[in-house]
Amino acid sequence: MPACPSCGASLRPELPQPLAAALLLTRTLTPRERTVFRLLGLGYDNRSIARELKISERTVKRYVTAILTKLKLRSRLQAGLSALIFSWATATDASWPEGLMDSARAAGDDVAAYDTGGDHDL
Repeated sequence: MPACPSCGASLRPELPQPLAAALLLTRTLTPRERTVFRLLGLGYDNRSIARELKISERTVKRYVTAILTKLKLRSRLQAGLSALIFSWATATDASWPEGLMDSARAAGDDVAAYDTGGDHDL
């Protein structure tokens, strides 16, 4: 196992166990659950997910419960963080299920959060 050059601590190149296990289980999610999973990773709450997908908040709660169960996660926070980490890993991790988040990609995802579209002369 490699060591950190600055402090000598051993580095763990792999994901923590719950995240690694969840990564493998993402293939069990339905397309709609994948979309909700992605929105959790973007920080959406149930009401925002419901508005985005034009479904009821109760239905969103059911999807979140199904996601937690299928991925064997304990909380919505774990699910959101997992989705966020997995979305970052797609560019560099060959073990990410191909096309998992592609169907859920929204227009404008590649626009920087700080970009308001105007001139920023300081």
